[in-house]
Amino acid sequence: MQLKELYRQAKENMKRVSVENPSLEASVLLSKASVINNLTDVFTYPEKELRPDKIEKFRELLERRLAKEPVAYITGEKEFYSRTFTVTPDVLIPRPETELLVEETLKLAERVNHPLILDIGTGSGCIAVTLACELPECTIYANDISPSALAVAKRNALTHGSTGKIKLINGDLSRHFSEGVFDIVVSNPPYVSESEFSLLEPDVREYEPRAALLAGEDGLFTIRKIISDAGSILEDGGYCILEVGAGQSGEVKKLFEASGFREVSAVKDIANIERVVKAKWKK
Repeated sequence: MQLKELYRQAKENMKRVSVENPSLEASVLLSKASVINNLTDVFTYPEKELRPDKIEKFRELLERRLAKEPVAYITGEKEFYSRTFTVTPDVLIPRPETELLVEETLKLAERVNHPLILDIGTGSGCIAVTLACELPECTIYANDISPSALAVAKRNALTHGSTGKIKLINGDLSRHFSEGVFDIVVSNPPYVSESEFSLLEPDVREYEPRAALLAGEDGLFTIRKIISDAGSILEDGGYCILEVGAGQSGEVKKLFEASGFREVSAVKDIANIERVVKAKWKK
């Protein structure tokens, strides 16, 4: 079989199950199966004759994608903030919206010498590792309740040379930390409500870790806990900054204000959704 024919068949099958970008994903899976060396080979060598074992490997990967398994889990990696991160089904797949959370955290950290940062629910470590790479003088504590997630975060820290700046801790939210020590508390917490969960795309609902998505009846259970605890572990003048779900920013602002935070504000993503909420702690 020629490369162009296999590529065509893959795109058609993906379109049939409503894969959003079948051309790109077909190329990615062809590369993962070592059918091609890079994504441009599809157009450079369309008449290349393929080995049967390579075709079989590719079809195995394609069947997984047709069953709606996320392509990031199939390939084992995802790009985030121009770096490649290892991902497994033990962690959420990094998303573009979370890059906004990182950008806003970097702005806050620039105001502090040698910032001490806590990343709550680190998952793959994409936030902690990115901050460590972008902030030469920072120290980051990154915790997660899942030992399997922390193993992925450790691998990513090693890949990007940031193990000396990140301390990984197995634990729940902000427990085990001393009072008034952090300059910034950052988190992309679970924020999906029970009613919203059933409406998620199968790629997310059936494959990504439920504990990293679900947050009670209104989606705010974990956010309430973080805001409640953050004041005790933040330095005077420190910030708590959170990614939130669509339509949640108004309630999250109220939670911050009720807990004694000041200068509460939200930042919109490219879809004009208030995606990041940040607030300053003042004792």
